[in-house]
Amino acid sequence: MNHKETFEAFFDDIHMKDVTEYEDDLGGVIKKLNQHYYDSNDAESNRVIVGSVGRGTAVDGCSDLDVVFKLPGEEYSRYDNREGNGQSALLQDVKKILKSKYPNTDIKGDGQAVVISFTNKPYTIDLVPAFEQSDGSFKYPDTNDGGSWRTTKPTPEQDACKIANAETSENFTRACNALRIWKEHIGLCFGGLLIDTLVNNYRDDIELGNVAFEDYYNVLQEIFSKLKSENPEQSYWLALGSKQHVENKGRGAFVRKAKKAYDKLNNAKNELEKEEALIALLGNRFEECIVGSESQAQENRWAEQYGSTDTEEFIESKFPVEIRYSVKIDCGVTQKGWRPRKLLEMLAEGVFLHKDKTLDFEIVECTVPKPYDVYWKVRNVGEIAHRKNQIRGQIEKGPNKTKHRERTHFSGPHFVECYIVKNRKCVARDRIDVPIKAE
Repeated sequence: MNHKETFEAFFDDIHMKDVTEYEDDLGGVIKKLNQHYYDSNDAESNRVIVGSVGRGTAVDGCSDLDVVFKLPGEEYSRYDNREGNGQSALLQDVKKILKSKYPNTDIKGDGQAVVISFTNKPYTIDLVPAFEQSDGSFKYPDTNDGGSWRTTKPTPEQDACKIANAETSENFTRACNALRIWKEHIGLCFGGLLIDTLVNNYRDDIELGNVAFEDYYNVLQEIFSKLKSENPEQSYWLALGSKQHVENKGRGAFVRKAKKAYDKLNNAKNELEKEEALIALLGNRFEECIVGSESQAQENRWAEQYGSTDTEEFIESKFPVEIRYSVKIDCGVTQKGWRPRKLLEMLAEGVFLHKDKTLDFEIVECTVPKPYDVYWKVRNVGEIAHRKNQIRGQIEKGPNKTKHRERTHFSGPHFVECYIVKNRKCVARDRIDVPIKAE
């Protein structure tokens, strides 16, 4: 693998160039709200694009656009003095205004935003109606626990990202982009603001300003080394720029996942192993950018030798991926005359599977609120899979939402993935390796 050309192509592919694809829908939303609140037909005034897109650290194909809409100041007292949950009333009023323009569009007003899901569009607009304060911050509604007002300070966060990017020759954004691809690929809940904050905290220690494309294998190692050293019990981190609290919503799961990522990169001893480690961490978006791929060359040789067909599918080609929840799968392993075992337990002990065993994959944990759909992918790997022309890898909707049965037929480092799809987005995913030993 040519590291320089590969990482250069990868970062060019995943970097969000602009927000052009969102502009038509966003303009219509803002125009409608300006008509109602300001008697104006302007499609851009009173909006502030925030979140990862606003900070410039989002990846191309980002499935949600966070926008603050600045309400007239006099509206605040009307909702603040309202009996009951005035914050909920505000979101419902904004929803009603937008529904009058988009009657057939799925629009929800709950929590802290009005979420607009346009039909046949791979993204949502998460609109936060807010009141600008004298210091440039915004007061916005939170409908939870009876309703309250919260404060956000996007401008200093955006400014801090611009400074970090300028001082690191854009390597700050590249590192933030890479971590976003990693967390979406492995199914990790890891907030964008926390990613940006931690990369900013590390940038001097890992000398991001002096990094070239060919250095990124080592850079990722260093970043994961830093991440795995964070305290998973820490309650919050101070956001870059604003110093607001960024809460530890994922219970420090990123620390455990970062240790696995670091070990995978650190244990790779040759170029093929390094390439395979990067693919395991960054997925198909990275694999498609590899220049001079050793692993793909081997796959091509087998395909030509045995006439096999590549039937693998990728969830990113079917649904936008936006990991907001977690799912965990395990597998019951049974064979006549043997004691049933769990696959995760066997993997932890370094035990390989043998042929002719029954595998019952099942969801053992899932934080996604119902309803949702479950999809499964079974991928056979290795020379025998090519010889038998049984690569598989198709993504199929499970007839049973929580379980999927397979049998072990031939050796290879196979794997199974599970995807949870809600509101036309993949919001959680998990993978389990199925290493079958040669007899």
